[in-house]
Amino acid sequence: MDNGFTYLHGKKQKKSQLIFEVLGDLDELNVILGLVKAFSSNKINHKISKLQADLTEIGSFLADLKKVDFQEKIDFLKKENERLINPSLKKFSQPGINQSSSFLHLARVVCRRLERKLIALKKPKNLLMLAYFNRLSSYLFWLAKKEEKI
Repeated sequence: MDNGFTYLHGKKQKKSQLIFEVLGDLDELNVILGLVKAFSSNKINHKISKLQADLTEIGSFLADLKKVDFQEKIDFLKKENERLINPSLKKFSQPGINQSSSFLHLARVVCRRLERKLIALKKPKNLLMLAYFNRLSSYLFWLAKKEEKI
């Protein structure tokens, strides 16, 4: 029995700390993206796989196990968003049009929650990570719109 403690950064820590909520949300986001792959068009599966690999890498970064080039990841998302943005869109999405878009919207919501928790961590190394998750939530929105074919 662990009595509510685990090891992170080489020391014993309470599981109730915010960092573990962040890691849990990161894991949840990755799992939802797996559902997206299971129900989406094959056209976006390779992009979803890339996002999942990025999330795994970011989890290692948060555990101080790996360095991450966030600028490269942000640049990728900026380019993808520019490609997908539809300025003629006049209405918000109503999740539920199809399974793939619904899971993408769910991923977007979890991504936004994760972003808010990262802000609460108040660690300097999170600044570029915040930009990444901000761009990622926009990207998930536009992917959902693409999957809705609206």
